[in-house]
Amino acid sequence: MVQKSNILRHARKWTIYLLITLLPSIVISYFLTEHEKQNILTKYHMKASQCAKIHASNLNNFIGETVGRLEMLSTLINTQHDDLDNIYEILKETHEQDDRFSGLYLVDLNGDFVVSTNPLNHYVNVSDREYFQESLKTGETTFSQTHIGRVSKRAIITAATPVSRETLTKGVLLVSIRLDEVEKSIKNILKDEIIIVKNETGKTEIETSTPIPNEHYIEDSTEVAHIPWTITAKVINDEADSFWNIFFYYFVIVMFIINLLYLVVFYFLLHKKEKIEKEQIEHQKLELLAKLAASTAHEIRNPLTGIKGLISLLSEENHDQKSQFYFGVIQNEITRINAIVSELLLLGRPTAYTFEICDANNVVKEIVPIIQSEANFSNVELCVKYSEQKLPLSCVKDQIKQVLLNLTKNSLHAMELEEKGKLTIELEKVHDDCVIQVIDNGKGIPRDKLDQVFSPFFTMDEDGSGLGLTVCKRIIDSHDGTITIQSIENKGTHIEIRLPLHKLIKELE
Repeated sequence: MVQKSNILRHARKWTIYLLITLLPSIVISYFLTEHEKQNILTKYHMKASQCAKIHASNLNNFIGETVGRLEMLSTLINTQHDDLDNIYEILKETHEQDDRFSGLYLVDLNGDFVVSTNPLNHYVNVSDREYFQESLKTGETTFSQTHIGRVSKRAIITAATPVSRETLTKGVLLVSIRLDEVEKSIKNILKDEIIIVKNETGKTEIETSTPIPNEHYIEDSTEVAHIPWTITAKVINDEADSFWNIFFYYFVIVMFIINLLYLVVFYFLLHKKEKIEKEQIEHQKLELLAKLAASTAHEIRNPLTGIKGLISLLSEENHDQKSQFYFGVIQNEITRINAIVSELLLLGRPTAYTFEICDANNVVKEIVPIIQSEANFSNVELCVKYSEQKLPLSCVKDQIKQVLLNLTKNSLHAMELEEKGKLTIELEKVHDDCVIQVIDNGKGIPRDKLDQVFSPFFTMDEDGSGLGLTVCKRIIDSHDGTITIQSIENKGTHIEIRLPLHKLIKELE
């Protein structure tokens, strides 16, 4: 049964651990991975967009140069005054110098060829062509769809520019642009992307290569300015299959961070648990001590009173000096035992006391003469700083006095051997609390002893009972206050008491 219980306990701990660390790590890593995937897609979209724009700009330059040259030829032909031989030579020379052109032609307004740089083996008329009619109508350069040339028999794009004289159109200059030269100009600046050119009907005019099967492509498109084409650039997403690599990368990092936070939180919870257990043990010790004090204090005091009375009678009958010395020692020890019993009684729960509203300034003023007398005896300077504001407390006045007398007594004792001892008592209002500080420049408390000062029977004084500070803390706790001690060895001790002010402070003020 014990072994089974241990197994269940360990299983429960591991389940909690996995829920706290593993599950959040998986969820966080998943969202981080998705975010990284979006960043990767954005990166490749930007790359595809940049490639499409570069190729569109290149194609615009290609077409733009063609248009410019065509319009220049149109102007030159317009100056030849119908000299067909000279026009033929101009067109032929241009054809031979530019590989982009499949042929150059001059046609009349009826669409019949007048001059051709390619041999005409049959009658050709282009009046039925849309680009020809559009050029005559608009008076501007127009482009055809990709088609097979009637003369050159190759895939071409035909550009048409009107040849005008003043306001009259004499004819139309045609130039056939080789599609393979257009593709060549695209491939000249090609890197690792795939470029697809489509016309306005969606038909593919140019495709630099065929997409590789099972590869992940990211694409982006842009329009060409001079002709109704759309250029699409496709780039391979090399990181498309990296989901798990990215996930495990983030998982390791997140798991490490969460485990680190888990250990930190676990440490603080353990530390807090240890502190609570320690406080519970101290509380139990005080409870036990209180019960012991309540049951035995009176029983101790009764025989002590009889012993003290008998010692007094014996001392009156026996006047021997040596006997008187012994009687004095016995009386002092009885007095000391009585003081210890009184402190033990104070450790019990203060249930029989009546709380009253007192000004902390007045409480301190009432005990200053006692403290001043002991300070003078110890050759210590006493400095009391009262608060300018009223500090009403709901308290048992005698108990607060007892606390301050115990603390000042300890401070004075710590400064007995000091040449310039100084004891300071300072009162002030901090927010809704009354703060009383007791400061001395005595021998101080070693750092390793500070945690034990409120423990019962702990003392650094050979004649001390070790109950004074324990009683002080018990009284302050019963008033819902706190008491803290800071001390540096051979420099002094600073004690701070913080008590809540009464709710009716405004009425008292």
